[in-house]
Amino acid sequence: MFEDLLESNRNYIKNIKLYHPIDSEVWLAVHHLNAEGILTISWLRHSGKSKLVHMILKKTQSFENCFYYNSDLDTLWVVKEKKDIITLLDLSIRIYGIPKIIVLQNANMIEGIKWFIAQLIKTHKYKIIVVWNNIKIEWVKEIELFPLWIDIKNRTANVFWGISEVRIVPDENYKKFLLDALKHDIVSRDILESYSIKNINLFYQIMTFLSKNEKYQSMRNLHRELWAHWIDISLLTMIEYINAAINTKLISRCYLYDIKQDNIISSQAIYYFGDVWIKTSFSNNYDILENIIYLEFLRNWYTVNGWLSGRFQFVFRAEKDRKVFSIAFEKSDDKNEIRKTARKLAKLSDSSIKFVLIENKDTLSMRKFEEEWVSIGNLEDFMEVFQW
Repeated sequence: MFEDLLESNRNYIKNIKLYHPIDSEVWLAVHHLNAEGILTISWLRHSGKSKLVHMILKKTQSFENCFYYNSDLDTLWVVKEKKDIITLLDLSIRIYGIPKIIVLQNANMIEGIKWFIAQLIKTHKYKIIVVWNNIKIEWVKEIELFPLWIDIKNRTANVFWGISEVRIVPDENYKKFLLDALKHDIVSRDILESYSIKNINLFYQIMTFLSKNEKYQSMRNLHRELWAHWIDISLLTMIEYINAAINTKLISRCYLYDIKQDNIISSQAIYYFGDVWIKTSFSNNYDILENIIYLEFLRNWYTVNGWLSGRFQFVFRAEKDRKVFSIAFEKSDDKNEIRKTARKLAKLSDSSIKFVLIENKDTLSMRKFEEEWVSIGNLEDFMEVFQW
């Protein structure tokens, strides 16, 4: 039984097919693995974590001398506790020798798994890759595998990039069917199995509401909004369900920043999804531009908040080192409305890079308002400024 499980895991990770390059993530992962000896990889289920592990093992030439365990392949639940994973590792050492890299994927339900990892670290014999969302290891570098929506090299939007290979499906109805299946798989296997979610319908209702919500608000106000939409749930349960979704990377909380007071308003937040296609499967619409930009900022290690300047509220203020972006969105196709939004943004008297992002397909030229530069354009125009 243990031998079959060991062989099925080795075959799985060796034979994964790749449909797109993830070179930058591979370089980053190998760099940290060599420097620190351990790293964690996280993001939504089906986002490509196994593919990244495959590429790391390929880059380090470690397929033949690695130990790989993925609980999703353990359909008979052979490994239940730490003594079982120790037995499996001992068997691997007897057959294949001492591994160069140990990979533990989705193993958070194994009793005593943290103790096992701690013992591996103490030996200083192995490089360790931990792949999951629900357990954090202090001081260990975490690589979040954000969906690569933006083609950095060509500065274009990669329209079909998202969860797994769904991005290449040409038939819209079949794509919707696949996305619904992936959504249910994420919720059932990553959330229901790990958290005390007793009412799956309520959970779906909350996620659907958040996928359409465009307002920053407190937890209490959000709870009132849910009740106003006939979603009967207690405040405590709502908070538990939202935290479970955040921990599994299904959603991410974005706080409001008051630029004049220079502080984050932690009581006011909005939620973005870890993958925009999953967002569309909840909301049934393609209003995803904000979510795309939010994920792109996170993927490039920016700290992102919504922001408030006096009575004007704009979408994002993103900071990394000394580089700051102030972003406004304008959904209107009316050029006067677009200019009005740009003028509001221009009143912000700081050195941030200011951009008004539009959703229409016409690319507007860059414009200058008052005495400050405010760029206006679509997603491709934004990428030119973003990479400047």
